[in-house]
Parts: sequence; C-alpha cells; structure tokens
Amino acid sequence: MAVQRIPAVRAAVQIMKDEGVGTVFSCSGAALLPLYAAMEAGGIGRLPVRREEAAAHMAFGWARTSGRPGVAAVAAGPGAARLVTGLDAARQDAVPLVCITGRADTGPDGSPHHATCRPPDLVRLAGPVTKRAERIEDPARLPGAFREAFRIAREGRPGPVLIDVPAEWAVAEIGYDAERDAGAGFRPPRAGPVRGAAPRPPVPASGVPAEIAGLFAPDAHVVSGTAGACARSGPPGWEVPAAIGVRTALDSLGEREAEVVAVIDSQDLPALAEELATAAQHSVPFVLIMLTPVLTPPGHEPDFPDHVKLVEAYGCAGRYLAGPADPAELRSAAEWARKEAVSTRRPVLLEVRAV
Repeated sequence: MAVQRIPAVRAAVQIMKDEGVGTVFSCSGAALLPLYAAMEAGGIGRLPVRREEAAAHMAFGWARTSGRPGVAAVAAGPGAARLVTGLDAARQDAVPLVCITGRADTGPDGSPHHATCRPPDLVRLAGPVTKRAERIEDPARLPGAFREAFRIAREGRPGPVLIDVPAEWAVAEIGYDAERDAGAGFRPPRAGPVRGAAPRPPVPASGVPAEIAGLFAPDAHVVSGTAGACARSGPPGWEVPAAIGVRTALDSLGEREAEVVAVIDSQDLPALAEELATAAQHSVPFVLIMLTPVLTPPGHEPDFPDHVKLVEAYGCAGRYLAGPADPAELRSAAEWARKEAVSTRRPVLLEVRAV
C-alpha cells in the first residue's frame, strides 16, 4: 500500500486498535475532540469520566484485567495535574498505561494561545512517575510516539507513559503507510495467559470478615486495598474507578457474567464517589462492599455522611446492614446486591456497620 496523506490522529487511532485498545477512559476537552472523532470513526469506545485521576484508575483496572495497556485521555488543563496520582499508582504496581493529554493551540514555547491561565507542565510533572513523558513537537512524530508508548508501557517492568499532543498537530496531515506499520502491535503468546494479565484469586479474607469473603464466588474479580486481582494500597477512593475499569474490560472480553466486587473503607468513598454516576450512566454494574465502624454512642444521631443516600444521589442503590450480622442475613443482603446490580446494570452498595 502506498503512503497515504491522513490526519495524524487517525494514524494514532489505528495504532491503538492494533494494540488491542477497546475503551479509552476520558475527560472532556476541546483539544481532544479530534481524537474522540477519530476514535468513533475507528471503532474505539470512549467512557467519559468526571475527574482526571479517575480516568487513570479506570485504565489501571482495565489493564490489570485485560492484560493490555489501559488508555486514559484528558485535556491538558489545570485539572490534569491530578493524573500524577494515578500514574504513580500504575508505576508502583507495574501496570501498563498510556495517558494522552490534549493541549490547546500552543505557541513556540508550548504555552497555549489566548489562555487566561497557564496549565501545568505535565511532561515535567509526570516525568518522575512514568517510564516516559513526551511532548510531541512534530505531527509526523505522532504515529511513532504512539507505537513507542505502547511498547515502553508493556516491555520490561510495565508502567505508565504520557504523551502530550497539541491539538493543531493532531489534525495535521502526515504521510502514513498503514501496511508497513501493521504487525508492529501487541501480539499475545500462542499459549498460556496473556503477559501482564492478573490472576483471579479468591476473595481475600485478610481485611474482610470471613463471613463476607464467603459470600462471593472464588473466581470473583476483587478490587480492594488488601488482596485480589486489583489489590493495592492506593489513594482515597481509587477502588470505585478501578472497579469500573475492571468491569468494562470484562464486558469487552465477553465475560458479562463475571462478578466484580469492590471493598472500600467508609472514609475513602466520598473522594471519587461521583464516578458512581459515571457507572450508572454507562451501565457498569458491580457490588461495592463498605465496612463502616460506628462511633456514635447509642441514642445519638448517626454518623455522617449517609452513604446509602450518597450513592442514591448518584443513581445507584444501597442498603445498610448492622453488625455483627447473622450469617444468613449477610447472605441474603449479598444476594440482593448481586441481583440488584444485574437487573439495574449499576453499582450497588452494601454497607456493613460494625457496632
């Protein structure tokens, strides 16, 4: 095939398809509109999120489940600095991520034209917590940068890579030979598990009462700060967006019946709770188990916030369970949460209050 003149972003999307990218977790931003349009035309799904940090955590969960690099895309504004937390989590846990930051029209020094505030230097910020952080200086460099980003993210000790792309260069036409580039993408081994794919251990008993651990299938996909396929000690609230990434990856693999359970501390839920609205809007179901110590003396008003009302405000269902609960009561509540998640295609909270 002869070299074609196509927009640079179209070549980047073709490379993402070659690398097995099924969903990109993204925040809105005018600088990313050319990428999103090319993704839609190229058959790559997009799950819009509310916070930049959450996009990285969702890509983390997707990568740990699929065995392929997860992709997050955010506009390079002031809020993009929140990406650093998610990128550092991926670096610590050796999870391959590719993060694309879209930058508005820029001047010779890389600063945006007509900007009321100068966005942070994301390449400099991300440098210490990524395997590579690069600002594209030439539109012809875009396909090579994307291909290298995926290779670097997955080879050796996996980890995150950041690419900063000015909007005007993303739509610039370049010469691209798709046939010559084909075959350079990700190829899983012929036998055995996909490299980097997370195992599916049983629900952990450590940090979770044994009676709760026994409520779910041994091959459930667990997102928690103690153990499991997506276990880590992460920033507050990371479990919710990570569970969304896990569930999205399972659906893309045809495993819609697989069970996803997130275990979270009551103090951490509010940090990224708004991503429950993302899950509700885009039909991403999972069971959220919260263990809450009750510190209010008997006869006094209950502790706040009211987590069931909080998740209901985001379009999800929830139920309280006072502890120590009867095992039969726990089983009944867990079965309700399972059925509710399946029927509504939304997250469901089961809050176990220890008294």
